[in-house]
Amino acid sequence: MHVLRNLRLGFAYRRVLRTLSVIDSRLAEQNTYLRRLADHFAPEPPANQGEPVHSVDFLAPAEAAIVDQYVQRTHQDTGRVPTEEEILRYLADESTIDLKARLEQEV
Repeated sequence: MHVLRNLRLGFAYRRVLRTLSVIDSRLAEQNTYLRRLADHFAPEPPANQGEPVHSVDFLAPAEAAIVDQYVQRTHQDTGRVPTEEEILRYLADESTIDLKARLEQEV
């Protein structure tokens, strides 16, 4: 009786192991397809080597100096380099403050 019960448990265990191995192989296949899709639709950005490159064009050397100071100060304060959008926003704020000061001097 015990032998028959152990034999049935052995067969059930073997069936479970086969099912789990099939599930494992199908998951591996799905992961391969998902990795290919992710690489196609959202590739990883290239790793920056050295200093980050900003594509901000400067109209005047004074603006370039302002941006360099802002980038250095932000990097020291936060430990990261500001994005191009943050730099442009800062330049716009500085231009507004500078314009306001000039208008107040004229009045």
